[in-house]
Amino acid sequence: MKKLRWLFLVIVVLLALTVFCCGYRYYSPPTIQRAYQAKPGTPSDTIAVAFIGDSWAYMHTRHDSVIGGMLEQALHAPVRFRSHGICGLTSKEIYEHIFSDRGYRPFFRDCRYDVCIVSAGINDTYKKMSIRYYAQSMDGIISFLLENGIRPVILEIPDYDIRLAYDRQTQVRKLTRRVSMAVNGVGLDCKQDFRTALRQLINERGYGAKVDVIGYRSWNRDYLDDLSRLYLADGLHLNDDGYARLDSAIFLTVLPYLVRTVW
Repeated sequence: MKKLRWLFLVIVVLLALTVFCCGYRYYSPPTIQRAYQAKPGTPSDTIAVAFIGDSWAYMHTRHDSVIGGMLEQALHAPVRFRSHGICGLTSKEIYEHIFSDRGYRPFFRDCRYDVCIVSAGINDTYKKMSIRYYAQSMDGIISFLLENGIRPVILEIPDYDIRLAYDRQTQVRKLTRRVSMAVNGVGLDCKQDFRTALRQLINERGYGAKVDVIGYRSWNRDYLDDLSRLYLADGLHLNDDGYARLDSAIFLTVLPYLVRTVW
Protein backbone atom coordinates (compact mmCIF):
# COMPACT_ATOMS: atom_id res chain seq x y z
CA MET A 1 0.00 0.00 0.00
CA LYS A 2 2.85 2.36 0.84
CA LYS A 3 4.47 1.69 -2.55
CA LEU A 4 1.19 2.46 -4.29
CA ARG A 5 0.95 5.77 -2.47
CA TRP A 6 4.48 6.67 -3.50
CA LEU A 7 3.74 5.65 -7.08
CA PHE A 8 0.60 7.80 -7.10
CA LEU A 9 2.57 10.73 -5.67
CA VAL A 10 5.26 10.34 -8.33
CA ILE A 11 2.62 10.26 -11.08
CA VAL A 12 0.97 13.42 -9.76
CA VAL A 13 4.31 15.22 -9.47
CA LEU A 14 5.25 14.22 -13.03
CA LEU A 15 1.89 15.43 -14.32
CA ALA A 16 2.31 18.70 -12.46
CA LEU A 17 5.80 19.19 -13.89
CA THR A 18 4.53 18.42 -17.38
CA VAL A 19 1.68 20.92 -17.09
CA PHE A 20 4.01 23.51 -15.57
CA CYS A 21 6.70 23.08 -18.23
CA CYS A 22 4.12 23.22 -21.00
CA GLY A 23 2.54 26.17 -19.28
CA TYR A 24 5.87 27.99 -19.27
CA ARG A 25 6.03 27.57 -23.02
CA TYR A 26 2.39 28.65 -23.31
CA TYR A 27 3.14 31.90 -21.49
CA SER A 28 5.72 33.00 -24.06
CA PRO A 29 4.61 36.00 -26.13
CA PRO A 30 3.03 35.30 -29.52
CA THR A 31 5.54 35.05 -32.35
CA ILE A 32 6.16 38.03 -34.61
CA GLN A 33 3.18 38.67 -36.84
CA ARG A 34 3.75 37.71 -40.47
CA ALA A 35 1.28 39.04 -43.00
CA TYR A 36 0.36 37.14 -46.15
CA GLN A 37 -0.10 38.37 -49.66
CA ALA A 38 -3.22 36.53 -50.73
CA LYS A 39 -3.43 35.12 -54.23
CA PRO A 40 -6.03 36.73 -56.52
CA GLY A 41 -8.19 33.61 -56.25
CA THR A 42 -11.49 35.41 -55.71
CA PRO A 43 -13.04 37.97 -58.11
CA SER A 44 -12.77 41.53 -56.81
CA ASP A 45 -16.56 41.89 -56.68
CA THR A 46 -16.93 38.86 -54.39
CA ILE A 47 -17.17 39.32 -50.64
CA ALA A 48 -15.13 36.67 -48.82
CA VAL A 49 -15.89 35.45 -45.30
CA ALA A 50 -13.81 32.85 -43.45
CA PHE A 51 -14.63 30.72 -40.41
CA ILE A 52 -11.58 29.14 -38.74
CA GLY A 53 -10.82 27.41 -35.47
CA ASP A 54 -11.66 24.16 -33.75
CA SER A 55 -14.28 21.45 -34.36
CA TRP A 56 -17.07 24.03 -34.41
CA ALA A 57 -15.53 25.53 -37.56
CA TYR A 58 -14.80 22.07 -38.96
CA MET A 59 -18.41 20.93 -38.56
CA HIS A 60 -19.73 24.18 -40.01
CA THR A 61 -18.47 23.33 -43.51
CA ARG A 62 -21.76 21.82 -44.67
CA HIS A 63 -23.59 24.96 -43.54
CA ASP A 64 -21.35 27.36 -45.50
CA SER A 65 -23.64 27.55 -48.52
CA VAL A 66 -26.65 28.41 -46.35
CA ILE A 67 -25.18 31.42 -44.58
CA GLY A 68 -23.37 32.40 -47.78
CA GLY A 69 -26.74 32.50 -49.52
CA MET A 70 -28.22 34.56 -46.70
CA LEU A 71 -25.47 37.15 -47.06
CA GLU A 72 -25.74 37.19 -50.86
CA GLN A 73 -29.47 37.84 -50.68
CA ALA A 74 -29.02 40.66 -48.18
CA LEU A 75 -26.05 42.28 -49.92
CA HIS A 76 -27.13 41.65 -53.53
CA ALA A 77 -23.55 40.62 -54.22
CA PRO A 78 -21.61 37.36 -54.61
CA VAL A 79 -20.33 35.96 -51.31
CA ARG A 80 -17.73 33.30 -50.70
CA PHE A 81 -18.16 31.77 -47.24
CA ARG A 82 -15.57 29.12 -46.34
CA SER A 83 -15.00 27.22 -43.08
CA HIS A 84 -11.75 25.51 -42.18
CA GLY A 85 -11.57 23.98 -38.72
CA ILE A 86 -9.20 21.48 -37.12
CA CYS A 87 -10.72 19.37 -34.37
CA GLY A 88 -9.23 19.50 -30.90
CA LEU A 89 -7.07 22.60 -31.30
CA THR A 90 -6.57 24.97 -28.41
CA SER A 91 -6.35 28.72 -28.99
CA LYS A 92 -2.55 28.76 -29.25
CA GLU A 93 -2.57 25.79 -31.59
CA ILE A 94 -5.05 27.66 -33.80
CA TYR A 95 -2.71 30.66 -33.80
CA GLU A 96 0.30 28.50 -34.65
CA HIS A 97 -1.61 26.75 -37.44
CA ILE A 98 -2.14 30.12 -39.14
CA PHE A 99 1.54 29.94 -40.12
CA SER A 100 1.62 26.23 -40.97
CA ASP A 101 1.32 24.74 -44.45
CA ARG A 102 -0.64 21.91 -42.82
CA GLY A 103 -2.88 24.41 -41.13
CA TYR A 104 -4.38 27.71 -42.32
CA ARG A 105 -1.51 29.19 -44.34
CA PRO A 106 -2.83 27.85 -47.70
CA PHE A 107 -6.35 28.86 -46.66
CA PHE A 108 -5.39 32.52 -46.18
CA ARG A 109 -3.07 32.63 -49.18
CA ASP A 110 -5.80 31.29 -51.43
CA CYS A 111 -8.14 34.22 -50.89
CA ARG A 112 -8.27 37.76 -49.60
CA TYR A 113 -10.91 37.64 -46.86
CA ASP A 114 -12.93 40.59 -45.66
CA VAL A 115 -14.13 38.99 -42.42
CA CYS A 116 -12.93 36.02 -40.37
CA ILE A 117 -15.05 34.33 -37.72
CA VAL A 118 -12.93 32.56 -35.09
CA SER A 119 -14.02 29.70 -32.83
CA ALA A 120 -11.26 29.29 -30.24
CA GLY A 121 -11.08 28.58 -26.53
CA ILE A 122 -13.55 25.72 -26.16
CA ASN A 123 -10.68 23.24 -25.97
CA ASP A 124 -8.81 25.58 -23.62
CA THR A 125 -11.62 25.31 -21.11
CA TYR A 126 -12.06 21.58 -21.82
CA LYS A 127 -8.34 20.87 -21.29
CA LYS A 128 -8.03 23.38 -18.41
CA MET A 129 -5.41 25.62 -19.97
CA SER A 130 -4.58 28.86 -18.19
CA ILE A 131 -6.51 32.07 -18.79
CA ARG A 132 -3.25 33.78 -19.72
CA TYR A 133 -2.62 31.11 -22.36
CA TYR A 134 -6.00 31.89 -23.91
CA ALA A 135 -5.65 35.67 -23.72
CA GLN A 136 -2.20 35.76 -25.33
CA SER A 137 -3.26 33.37 -28.06
CA MET A 138 -6.36 35.40 -28.88
CA ASP A 139 -4.23 38.53 -28.95
CA GLY A 140 -2.02 36.85 -31.57
CA ILE A 141 -4.98 35.74 -33.69
CA ILE A 142 -6.67 39.13 -33.58
CA SER A 143 -3.42 40.97 -34.35
CA PHE A 144 -2.75 38.74 -37.35
CA LEU A 145 -6.20 39.32 -38.81
CA LEU A 146 -6.06 43.08 -38.31
CA GLU A 147 -2.59 43.30 -39.86
CA ASN A 148 -3.96 41.57 -42.93
CA GLY A 149 -6.96 43.87 -43.21
CA ILE A 150 -9.43 41.21 -42.08
CA ARG A 151 -12.23 41.99 -39.66
CA PRO A 152 -12.03 39.60 -36.64
CA VAL A 153 -15.35 38.23 -35.39
CA ILE A 154 -14.75 36.19 -32.24
CA LEU A 155 -17.20 33.61 -30.93
CA GLU A 156 -17.48 33.95 -27.19
CA ILE A 157 -17.04 30.54 -25.56
CA PRO A 158 -20.47 28.90 -25.74
CA ASP A 159 -22.43 27.40 -22.89
CA TYR A 160 -21.58 23.79 -23.69
CA ASP A 161 -21.90 21.07 -21.02
CA ILE A 162 -18.40 21.31 -19.60
CA ARG A 163 -19.17 18.97 -16.70
CA LEU A 164 -20.40 16.23 -19.02
CA ALA A 165 -17.27 16.70 -21.12
CA TYR A 166 -15.19 16.12 -17.99
CA ASP A 167 -17.21 13.13 -16.80
CA ARG A 168 -16.84 11.36 -20.17
CA GLN A 169 -13.04 11.31 -19.91
CA THR A 170 -10.89 8.43 -18.68
CA GLN A 171 -9.64 8.43 -15.12
CA VAL A 172 -6.10 9.24 -16.28
CA ARG A 173 -7.33 12.25 -18.23
CA LYS A 174 -9.45 13.37 -15.30
CA LEU A 175 -6.35 13.28 -13.13
CA THR A 176 -4.44 15.29 -15.74
CA ARG A 177 -7.25 17.84 -15.83
CA ARG A 178 -7.23 18.10 -12.04
CA VAL A 179 -3.49 18.76 -12.04
CA SER A 180 -3.96 21.35 -14.80
CA MET A 181 -6.68 23.07 -12.78
CA ALA A 182 -4.38 23.25 -9.76
CA VAL A 183 -1.36 24.50 -11.73
CA ASN A 184 -3.24 26.94 -13.97
CA GLY A 185 -5.66 28.21 -11.33
CA VAL A 186 -8.91 27.44 -13.16
CA GLY A 187 -12.04 25.69 -11.97
CA LEU A 188 -13.98 22.85 -13.50
CA ASP A 189 -16.53 25.20 -15.07
CA CYS A 190 -14.22 28.02 -16.13
CA LYS A 191 -16.11 29.26 -19.19
CA GLN A 192 -17.12 32.62 -17.74
CA ASP A 193 -13.57 33.36 -16.58
CA PHE A 194 -12.36 32.94 -20.16
CA ARG A 195 -15.16 35.09 -21.54
CA THR A 196 -14.21 37.84 -19.11
CA ALA A 197 -10.56 37.51 -20.15
CA LEU A 198 -11.49 38.05 -23.82
CA ARG A 199 -13.44 41.22 -23.02
CA GLN A 200 -10.56 42.52 -20.89
CA LEU A 201 -8.07 41.78 -23.65
CA ILE A 202 -10.10 43.73 -26.19
CA ASN A 203 -10.40 46.69 -23.83
CA GLU A 204 -6.77 46.70 -22.67
CA ARG A 205 -5.35 46.33 -26.18
CA GLY A 206 -7.61 49.05 -27.54
CA TYR A 207 -9.18 46.79 -30.17
CA GLY A 208 -12.63 48.17 -29.41
CA ALA A 209 -14.49 48.94 -32.64
CA LYS A 210 -11.96 46.94 -34.68
CA VAL A 211 -13.29 43.59 -33.41
CA ASP A 212 -16.74 42.05 -33.11
CA VAL A 213 -17.58 39.54 -30.38
CA ILE A 214 -20.62 37.29 -30.72
CA GLY A 215 -21.79 36.89 -27.15
CA TYR A 216 -22.97 33.40 -26.33
CA ARG A 217 -26.21 34.72 -24.88
CA SER A 218 -27.13 36.31 -28.20
CA TRP A 219 -27.96 32.83 -29.52
CA ASN A 220 -27.37 30.37 -26.63
CA ARG A 221 -29.91 31.96 -24.30
CA ASP A 222 -31.38 29.16 -22.16
CA TYR A 223 -28.77 26.68 -20.96
CA LEU A 224 -30.88 23.60 -20.20
CA ASP A 225 -33.33 24.13 -23.02
CA ASP A 226 -30.57 24.87 -25.53
CA LEU A 227 -28.61 21.76 -24.55
CA SER A 228 -31.53 19.57 -25.52
CA ARG A 229 -32.44 21.46 -28.71
CA LEU A 230 -29.19 22.88 -30.11
CA TYR A 231 -26.48 20.42 -29.08
CA LEU A 232 -25.59 16.85 -29.95
CA ALA A 233 -25.75 14.16 -27.27
CA ASP A 234 -22.16 14.93 -26.19
CA GLY A 235 -23.26 18.39 -25.01
CA LEU A 236 -20.17 19.79 -26.73
CA HIS A 237 -21.02 20.14 -30.43
CA LEU A 238 -23.95 21.75 -32.23
CA ASN A 239 -26.63 19.93 -34.19
CA ASP A 240 -28.22 21.39 -37.34
CA ASP A 241 -30.63 23.54 -35.33
CA GLY A 242 -27.71 24.81 -33.29
CA TYR A 243 -25.80 25.87 -36.38
CA ALA A 244 -28.89 27.56 -37.78
CA ARG A 245 -29.19 29.57 -34.56
CA LEU A 246 -25.47 30.38 -34.51
CA ASP A 247 -25.49 31.40 -38.17
CA SER A 248 -28.32 33.84 -37.49
CA ALA A 249 -26.10 35.52 -34.89
CA ILE A 250 -23.14 35.53 -37.30
CA PHE A 251 -25.32 37.03 -40.04
CA LEU A 252 -26.60 39.83 -37.80
CA THR A 253 -23.05 40.59 -36.66
CA VAL A 254 -21.16 40.67 -39.98
CA LEU A 255 -23.87 42.20 -42.18
CA PRO A 256 -23.65 45.78 -40.80
CA TYR A 257 -19.87 45.78 -41.19
CA LEU A 258 -20.03 44.47 -44.75
CA VAL A 259 -22.70 47.01 -45.71
CA ARG A 260 -20.73 49.83 -44.14
CA THR A 261 -17.20 49.10 -45.31
CA VAL A 262 -17.07 46.51 -48.10
CA TRP A 263 -20.10 46.85 -50.33
